[in-house]
Amino acid sequence: MRAIALAGALACAAVPAAAIETWTLEDGTAVALVEDRRVPLVTIRLAFPAGTWSPWVRERHAREAFELQARDSRAALRARIQALAVELDLAMDERSANLTATFLREDFDGALRLIGDVLANRDLDRRELVARGRARRLEWELARRDPRFRLAQETAWRLFDPGDPRRWSWEPPPRVETSARRLAAARDVLVRLPGRAVGFAGDLSRAEAESAARALLPPASTPAPGNVAPELAAVRAHAGGDAEVPVRRLTQVYFALARPSLPWTDRDDPAFLIADHVLGGHFYSRLYVALRHGGGETYGAGTRSDGDVAPASYALGTFTRADNAARAEEKLRRVLADFHEHGITEPERADAAGFLLGRRAFARQSPDQILRTWLRERALGLPAGWFDERARRAAALSLEEVNAFIRRWYDPAAFTLLRAVPADPGTEVAVRSPRRARGSAAPADAAATPASPRR
Repeated sequence: MRAIALAGALACAAVPAAAIETWTLEDGTAVALVEDRRVPLVTIRLAFPAGTWSPWVRERHAREAFELQARDSRAALRARIQALAVELDLAMDERSANLTATFLREDFDGALRLIGDVLANRDLDRRELVARGRARRLEWELARRDPRFRLAQETAWRLFDPGDPRRWSWEPPPRVETSARRLAAARDVLVRLPGRAVGFAGDLSRAEAESAARALLPPASTPAPGNVAPELAAVRAHAGGDAEVPVRRLTQVYFALARPSLPWTDRDDPAFLIADHVLGGHFYSRLYVALRHGGGETYGAGTRSDGDVAPASYALGTFTRADNAARAEEKLRRVLADFHEHGITEPERADAAGFLLGRRAFARQSPDQILRTWLRERALGLPAGWFDERARRAAALSLEEVNAFIRRWYDPAAFTLLRAVPADPGTEVAVRSPRRARGSAAPADAAATPASPRR
């Protein structure tokens, strides 16, 4: 019955929510509350300032220590989670480790005790750890056969220096530590890192939130280990010459026109949001119209932008059958060239502005959405309300300002064409004559990059 009640409360929670209230505890822990008494539901979010880009996390295996800490050998914690119908999630992204728990208001005290016991668990189930290691190996083998992964991998190898955390997602995964003692020690350091935050959303008061924040976590320790923060080098200005990436058992050709992305804090980021939406952000974007609606070259086309406040990679992508590769490539290049030369129209600009503003409105419908946005902004070092202001700045740009950005940034010479092609003998691929972007060169570490699919 608790699970049914929780599902009903979640369905009712998508209503306009109150503003966020924030304060700081004596040990520096940031606390946030979005109070909303209309639904008997509470969400707690704990954010710790170390993610998968952290060298310390990688060395100490803190990711598996954090994500598997609710898996004890006797399954006692899982039984309590099910009995309370708590939706509990433990996940680590590039910048932070995040615990999220959602439950009925009547289970508040029991959920607090459960979260505390999860964060103190030292009996990590070795069977789960072994299974995680096996899953990582299988996922890596599958990824190596995925043409989209291989194109993104090739782009990362070309743009980032060896050792840069932005390459790690495209490299063989590290082994999984199976020592519960070592993992518990890493988790204990992680949850005590200075700069952590506790957030509450839903049916509780400021006094209840403050009391719970003090009870949930041990005191923060200072200083943090020296290698917790990511060490990101400058991104190369160009991805090098056009190249093919052979993939076994492939019957189609996949394309990526790639270049470095813009960081979110760049002055041109608002104009990029408008331009990118028009170029590849929806079903009637320039790429979709040219490559799917205009000739049926593909089922899918679009753009992908990685990174955050740090730049990463940006690409236009599509795929087609092998015997149609030359035609699809010509269309892909033509879309980019026309976009660069002629820009967008006023109806396209207005449509993109409406989309960006509407998306922000949808992201503020529930107390937890407001809390989640605040935590994300904080993890990235951005001021509160930054994502909303970003959309407003983009929507306020004139057509002339957006098109001036497109002429500067979408120059075809700034892009590198990578193609994932069939590696099996006997598969014919229709190709255009080779071409190289002006001033392009192979990446500086090309000879030293191991197992590169283009060598």
